[in-house]
Amino acid sequence: MRSICALLVTCVGCAAGGGVEIDPYLDSSKADGHPAHLHLRDDHKLHVDEPSDLVLVDGDLYTVSDQHSKIYAITPGGHAEEYLNVDARDLEAIAFEPASGEFLLGDEQTAKVWHIDGDGGRHDAIEIDAAQDGNSGIEGLSVLPNGDLIVAKEKHPAKIFQLDASGTLVDKKTIEFTADISAITWNPDDEHLYALSDEKQSLYRLDKHWNADRAWALPFKHPEGIAFDGSTLYVVSDSEQRIYEFELED
Repeated sequence: MRSICALLVTCVGCAAGGGVEIDPYLDSSKADGHPAHLHLRDDHKLHVDEPSDLVLVDGDLYTVSDQHSKIYAITPGGHAEEYLNVDARDLEAIAFEPASGEFLLGDEQTAKVWHIDGDGGRHDAIEIDAAQDGNSGIEGLSVLPNGDLIVAKEKHPAKIFQLDASGTLVDKKTIEFTADISAITWNPDDEHLYALSDEKQSLYRLDKHWNADRAWALPFKHPEGIAFDGSTLYVVSDSEQRIYEFELED
């Protein structure tokens, strides 16, 4: 932990200079040869109250707020526009399901994942009883290329669930590499899941068994959302209300 803290101090000190280089503090011998170096290219103020999670849809970024029942579109420069009013509350996670062309939203309090239609109405809820844990429930969503849904439970303990398109549980795992998961996403470029930890201020790449094979310390607090666009990685901080743009490099 001492080395992670030292890295954070170094990165924060150079953030204003426009270039932050971050090497992984964990790099398993099992990790493949995909790029392992993070370069912070830019960051912008995001005018959304406590933005939670990110998703990329056809090149456009979207987020939700756990303060408002809305989906926001994020435009270049970090500007946010109200995109859809949603009949839901306590929204902590967002994903997109290509098969239906609809957003999926995670309701932390009820441990339900809702399909959201074009008018913001919810339907066809997927209930995950094992993720029901008050304010420590559903915190991340991602849809895999085969259509399966990945759901992250935040903590006490942190867990990952995999469900097929019908909502049937395919796999689950209690996470040991971190005490909490604040977001999760699939990276099509290297075909790995990536997860964030709010408490450790870290980004993790997961292997096929959902163990961390790489980890990076992030130079800001409370990372709560993550999305990939090719080699570009976007991470949002809810407390800072900022969106950070990284490049994943060799």
